[in-house]
Amino acid sequence: MDKRYLLLVLGGISFGTASIFIKFSDLSPGAITFFRFLVAGLVLSLGRVKLKDVISFLPYGLLLEVHMVLFVESVYTTSISDATVLVSTSPIFALFLSSISKAKPKPLEALSAIVAVAGVALMNYPLNSGEAFGNALALASAFAIALYTSLLGRRGVEDPLRVTSSIYLASSIFALPLFAVEGFGRLDATSLLSLLGLIALPTLLGHTSVVVASGHVKPHVIETIGLLEPVVASVLAFFLFGQVPSTYQLVGEGIVLTSVGVVVVEGRK
Repeated sequence: MDKRYLLLVLGGISFGTASIFIKFSDLSPGAITFFRFLVAGLVLSLGRVKLKDVISFLPYGLLLEVHMVLFVESVYTTSISDATVLVSTSPIFALFLSSISKAKPKPLEALSAIVAVAGVALMNYPLNSGEAFGNALALASAFAIALYTSLLGRRGVEDPLRVTSSIYLASSIFALPLFAVEGFGRLDATSLLSLLGLIALPTLLGHTSVVVASGHVKPHVIETIGLLEPVVASVLAFFLFGQVPSTYQLVGEGIVLTSVGVVVVEGRK
């Protein structure tokens, strides 16, 4: 296997650990997002932080912060499998934002989006108010990241590491007020180790794999491998937390992931 593909697969698997580290942590969403983005941004900057770049990417940093806070809250509120599957629906939302990127969706893409909605409805049956709220947060998180990628795609990225570092640092600026209000949450060894794991694996390893693969691996392959996240997360959640999806959830998640896969592949043809 090509080294880039191997690194990309490892990156996809590492993304699946994000929700696990969040679930283990008792830190507040504000603390998690602030320190995750601040530390990762500083590491990726390689000691060359440019305030001008950070300011330039403030709007993108805001969207990324909104995405992450909503995702953290969804992991705390609903099952890990639901949260990770629903946040992976961002390509579906990207279809509805196609006017931003000036890309008209194909009929099969539109049909897949409709089918995905049916899958989401099935995942929420029978309706549980607590889990339904968490699922809604995950969907809102997916919309935020879809808007983020659509706007970023329109702008174009010349230096992925520099841009990502600047966006992460911009996100930490917006996370700071939330952190100031919420505080640390429960600060203990487990929470700190979980935060370090969140920074090291899904943020640095996962992101680096995408950066290295960009320009060498087809974009739709990168996005499809990203679907490893909910699969890995669901398996880990089963063994670590005893979270067993219902039949409705499993079928609904299968429908959603298949629909997202179709959208990703069709969108790159």
